[in-house]
Amino acid sequence: MKILLINTVPLEANGISTFIINSAKVMSNKGIDVTVLAPNIVNNQLKLDLRKAGVSVIEIPNRQHNPINYYLKLRHKLASTDYDVVHVNGNSTTMAIELIAAMKANIPLRIAHSHNTTTEHPIVNKMLRPMFEKSVNGRLACNVAAGQWLFNNKKYTIIKNGIFLNNYVFNTDIRKEIRNRYHISNNEILIGHVGMFNFQKNQIFLIKLLKKLSPKYRLMLIGDGPDLLTIKQRAIKAGIKDRIIFTGTVNNVSDYLNAMDLFTLPSNFEGQPFVVIEALASGLPVIVSKNVSKEINLTNSVKFISLKNISEWKSRVSIVRTDNKSRKKISLNNINLLKEKGYDTERNVMQVLIPFYRRHLN
Repeated sequence: MKILLINTVPLEANGISTFIINSAKVMSNKGIDVTVLAPNIVNNQLKLDLRKAGVSVIEIPNRQHNPINYYLKLRHKLASTDYDVVHVNGNSTTMAIELIAAMKANIPLRIAHSHNTTTEHPIVNKMLRPMFEKSVNGRLACNVAAGQWLFNNKKYTIIKNGIFLNNYVFNTDIRKEIRNRYHISNNEILIGHVGMFNFQKNQIFLIKLLKKLSPKYRLMLIGDGPDLLTIKQRAIKAGIKDRIIFTGTVNNVSDYLNAMDLFTLPSNFEGQPFVVIEALASGLPVIVSKNVSKEINLTNSVKFISLKNISEWKSRVSIVRTDNKSRKKISLNNINLLKEKGYDTERNVMQVLIPFYRRHLN
């Protein structure tokens, strides 16, 4: 069985990429021929990591910059290899671009995998609906909300956003190393966030929040994206840039979570974010906006606060206290709970994803 996992966003530190990378590694380890297609130049370390795991990587130009060139290169790649499955990961009917290319290449199974609950391009999403329905013959979603959003009343299968849970056990040594690297003192409270710098992830809200907090609070923003420069400029204008750490894209998010004291996700819209599962596994307190799907409250400890109520965000952040001993216990308890609820990558790939492929191919 030859599988092509297509990412419709850059292959870097983001939720869709986490699913693709983790799933590809598990399948390759089980002897399945897996290739990942990325619409960007992939970080060399990540590329090496995937290739060491036996996963091939294809890089083609971003479809947003030149969709015609993207489509032609994609058609060429699909025609050059006899894939059994093309598994497209995104959040709207714009996945029709990849699905139509796969259909033209006579790929037997063409999957659309919904990772979110809305799109930034609603008009295009509506226009491409007929092409999407014509070309898709396998439907996956990260949760019910994402499935209903993209597939309406069509049948779909849920595959939960699993991670390699044991990699996220809280580690005090790694915490010290990361905090020392970025000159974060023991008295400082580090607010964390991971995500692409864009409208959806809404990092500008965290700039406003940090401005209202005392100087002992610092902010670590992990990721890259189109709004990065804007966010940096807003931080300078607010006079708090020296309290913010911009790490760029990292391949070892689990290490950085150890350094944080609190995780935040002020998204304008969100499906079932991997990074919240990662933060919970690391034992972090988590605050998210009310725009995030309630299905993410897997440990009954996630706090949902309206973006219109920044004073409540400030109050909730202000009561965070760091206790490494209790955090290790919380981390282990959360990991056990997440395993029970089906958020372990290997289990999900072996029990849901691979059987889904085989069932639809037979």
